[in-house]
Amino acid sequence: MSVICKAPKTRAEIEAEADEIAKIRIKIRKLTVSRDAAILKINEQYNPQIKKLEAEREAREDALAPFVSARKEELMGKNKSASSPLSMYGFRTGQTVVRNITDKPDAAVAYELFSAARTDCAKATYSLDKRGVQKALKKGDAQIEEFFEMEVVERFYVEPKTDKDIGE
Repeated sequence: MSVICKAPKTRAEIEAEADEIAKIRIKIRKLTVSRDAAILKINEQYNPQIKKLEAEREAREDALAPFVSARKEELMGKNKSASSPLSMYGFRTGQTVVRNITDKPDAAVAYELFSAARTDCAKATYSLDKRGVQKALKKGDAQIEEFFEMEVVERFYVEPKTDKDIGE
């Protein structure tokens, strides 16, 4: 939806346009509150039943899995799934996961590998400490001033002064 606004020529026109924007913001807030209240009410109505059914489904799957696993060949042959009159059931193969089997944190193992020139298995990453850069710039650090400058970004806004009913 595209809205074309003509350029205001007087202070009164600017203020009138700002007031229209404020009215729109108030309407948005009220609609958002109404929507969120409706969603909350629907969630309160259905979530308990959904949670109960999810728990039952999970318990039944957990109980059935070992029996199916023990009879995989009979039920599925070489496939990963089988079917019943109302369902498909089987085993999904997840993604292969690398698991650290040492007692050391991943970062420590990565450091050891990187130090041993095993860059095929570990990498170093660098990031800026923007607070540190800001402090250095405030102190006038010439080296940092070669790379950075501080900037204050200004953004126009219109906020309503009230949430009272503004009419249509």
